[in-house]
Amino acid sequence: MSAPDEFSNMIDGEQIQGWTVKDGKSYRAYAEFRGRQIEGRGATRSTAESKWREKANHLANE
Repeated sequence: MSAPDEFSNMIDGEQIQGWTVKDGKSYRAYAEFRGRQIEGRGATRSTAESKWREKANHLANE
């Protein structure tokens, strides 16, 4: 695993700080949102962060 890179997203009015790391051949984005650890994976950093954002938005709309 590589050193984490920080990312920031606005989800449902909340500014969320997260991290993205290279994990083998893929990337993993992770952050805590509303007390839950959310993770997104993808072939690129931006895909992993996008998957993370989709999951966080889904949780925000529950």
